[in-house]
Amino acid sequence: MIDFFGMKGVPFTREIATHQLFDSSSHQEAFARMEYAVKNRMFCLLTGDAGTGKSTAVRVLAEQLDPIQYRYLYICDSGLTPKLFYREVLQCFGIKPAFRATDAKRQYQALMLDIYENEKKTPVIILDEAHHFTESMLQELRFILNFKGDSMSPLALIIVGQPSLRNQLKVKHLEAIEQRIQMRYQMVALTESETTSYIQYQLKAVEAPHEMFSEEAFQAIYQYSKGIPRKVNTFCSSSLMDARLQGKKIVEKSNVDRVMNEM
Repeated sequence: MIDFFGMKGVPFTREIATHQLFDSSSHQEAFARMEYAVKNRMFCLLTGDAGTGKSTAVRVLAEQLDPIQYRYLYICDSGLTPKLFYREVLQCFGIKPAFRATDAKRQYQALMLDIYENEKKTPVIILDEAHHFTESMLQELRFILNFKGDSMSPLALIIVGQPSLRNQLKVKHLEAIEQRIQMRYQMVALTESETTSYIQYQLKAVEAPHEMFSEEAFQAIYQYSKGIPRKVNTFCSSSLMDARLQGKKIVEKSNVDRVMNEM
């Protein structure tokens, strides 16, 4: 397909380098809020529907953290429990976890304070897929953030999940956790104009020699994908293949419609 269209690479993939990512308004806002939370050692909540770019925003943040200033850990585990959390953090930072959960929790607290006070670095912990967390794991967030009688925080904690996580945290018995969130943002889909710009940007990144989607194709892709980047990628890749099989150099609305029918 690359040779047929005269491109220098494969567009609409997950492997695109962070410096080549399309910077939508939602992505800019998410990054700015997470960056602020990290610099000020805050508890941050990032939510958004599947495919809106939460993990991509986190990846950009991680790649820009200066290792001289920060110690970074990303955990993506829908079945995360308090015990697994402490073990994972301790092991990733080179400490053998104690067998008893209470002892592992003390190790964790000592570790975070040591990194902040002695190494002069800020620990940054990101927990993804948080909308799957059990109530006990959500309750544990209060203790994960509790240092010196809850008078200070040596770390930045960012939890990432789908919009249902916001509703989970609004129930009465989780109010203490909800109140601790100092920074929050909900990512949204691309607008119609951003969707067109996103597609053009992806094609430019692989040096496509000419316009490869008709105006009607742009409109159809937005209509079917609702501007969700992951879905846009799927429609564009499949529509390009459909056009290739028909020997067409430009994707038309008929190609996009055919892909939609197959899906």
